[in-house]
Amino acid sequence: MTGNEQRTDPAKVVITTVAAISFLVWTWTSYARWSDFQYRSFDLAYYVQAIWQLIHGRFDVSVENVPLLGNHVEPIVFLFAPLLAIFRHPMVFVAVQNAALASMGPVGYEIARRLGFDNKRACMLGVAILLAPAAGYIALHEFHPEALTAPFLLLMFQARVTKSLWRHWLWFVAVLACKENMAPLLAVYCIIFSISERNRAFAELRRWYLWPMSFAVIWFVICTRVITPALNSGNIDYLGLYDRLGTSAGNILLNALVRPQLIGQALLESLTHGNLVWGLLFPFLCLPLLRPRWILIAVPVLLQHLLSWRSSEWMIYFHYGAPLLPLFWIASVEAIAAFDRWKLPVFLPRIVPWFIVVACVVAQFWLGLLSGIVSRNAAWFEGGPERTRKNAFIAQIQPTSSVVAPLPYLSHLAMREKLYSLHYILKGLKTLSRSSYEPPPPTDFVLIDYRDTATFDPKAGFYHPTMKTVDGRIIPSSDRLLHDFLKRTTWTAESQDELTLLRNTEGATMAFTSEESVTEEAPVFAVGATQLFAIETGNKAISPPQLLQIRLRWRFQRERDVFPWMLLRLLRDRKSTLFVKGLCAPEVAQGNHLENWTVTTTELPPGDYVLEALFLDNSKQAWSQTIDRGQPSNLLAPPVSLGHLKVEE
Repeated sequence: MTGNEQRTDPAKVVITTVAAISFLVWTWTSYARWSDFQYRSFDLAYYVQAIWQLIHGRFDVSVENVPLLGNHVEPIVFLFAPLLAIFRHPMVFVAVQNAALASMGPVGYEIARRLGFDNKRACMLGVAILLAPAAGYIALHEFHPEALTAPFLLLMFQARVTKSLWRHWLWFVAVLACKENMAPLLAVYCIIFSISERNRAFAELRRWYLWPMSFAVIWFVICTRVITPALNSGNIDYLGLYDRLGTSAGNILLNALVRPQLIGQALLESLTHGNLVWGLLFPFLCLPLLRPRWILIAVPVLLQHLLSWRSSEWMIYFHYGAPLLPLFWIASVEAIAAFDRWKLPVFLPRIVPWFIVVACVVAQFWLGLLSGIVSRNAAWFEGGPERTRKNAFIAQIQPTSSVVAPLPYLSHLAMREKLYSLHYILKGLKTLSRSSYEPPPPTDFVLIDYRDTATFDPKAGFYHPTMKTVDGRIIPSSDRLLHDFLKRTTWTAESQDELTLLRNTEGATMAFTSEESVTEEAPVFAVGATQLFAIETGNKAISPPQLLQIRLRWRFQRERDVFPWMLLRLLRDRKSTLFVKGLCAPEVAQGNHLENWTVTTTELPPGDYVLEALFLDNSKQAWSQTIDRGQPSNLLAPPVSLGHLKVEE
């Protein structure tokens, strides 16, 4: 075949096109999620702030309270510093990650060609790794350096089959730099291949496997004994993920010998309730089981996730499958290549790559990847007004200001020196730890989105009522913890729908300081030290996009013990619409307070509505719903009538 024919090889054109389309779909969908404030973790914000601080000569990373390499040992992220310095946008991390993941298609094609497949079958195998649901979920689950292990491992395998020692070393080190848990995986890889290729000269085995294995072991010891203890300082306790297996690493190893049922029970739960393993096996027709050496190489990472009590680690929907995907794929490719040696029907190795592609497409429907991509993009096109409203709120926060924000907003605000996550304040505990979280000093701004399920959904594990830990300590409710953080200074509040932006006024006069006596009035309702004396709407008829104005007059007689949440219910033709205000005046400790809230009405059909205000203890409400006790709604008072509202055309 001539050079010109190689350049126009249809198989290469197909795999390159599929890779380009995959990159565009993944990256656009990721951007749609990000711009719609659908990122549900602090990970992207952590890396953006860490590199932003590094660019400016600072090393503190306030969003996680651990410096770079303190959360995980991932020196590969230093390579993002020049990119962030040039482009200055959080999505540059995601774009680079997805470009690397898309490269798996062409790299897989080259590996398959080296293993003896013709162009068409090699193309199908390259397409398969891109269509595998794990690849899509890794790309769409925000940003994690661990995601880079998938393309880097493939590049390392390519270097091995092409017998390029220096590239094998290069990508070996690159994989190590992605996360500390890659060291055991690579050590097992070296052990298995030094055994399976034991007939090679010992000098070659040293260069290809024994020296790399020694390097991986030394790096793992440095990570676990030097870097992590020096930089983490107990802020994140990852060993706590395995506390059902033992109280320490040594105790877990001992229990594995004397109480193996603990390991068995954990594996049974994760395999029956999770789909990580099945989401990797079934798209590849379970062929990896025919090449068990690759399963053995995957064991360190598989056990890390399957033995954890954190159920997200058992699922295909996150980034945890990144180092496993190339292992399961190469095992499938080797299994097909071995069909000839097993004297199977000659047509079988020709059609199996096509069946794998079909299985990957079917698995996309089974695991919801394709429908998720479609629905997310549809939501983006419909969500323009919502994005505009939320962006207008965060635009009020100056780049030099310190801020507390919910999880979906963190990466939008990450390029600043002081950024804190609201979920820590609400939880009251450090990450994966029973140690108390010490809130930061009062920030310049506090942003709250009361409909943010990543923060306020009790299933997320952050928002809770008063609770007792296993060691007997009492943790105040999330509402109380937020109030205790806010009451140290004074604030002005801007509230619209579910969003509240608090500005630190540093001791300035509070919103309502009238000497007018309110004690002679009959309160609308009173619970403990909390009294609502008036609630009224500013208009009885509105024309969208006019805002509905609601004013509340409170009195807090002493230290607050109740923190009402407010919902606005609009009734029309036996149908109801709920608007969430959230906590009422959480920033106020004592005294009289006038609170203003505005509600957007653009989605309301024209007509006459009956308005009611509902006040409830939401932490108890959410908790009872989570644990399915079927308890009452925890209303603090009967619904408060606000009269009628006419929405005009």
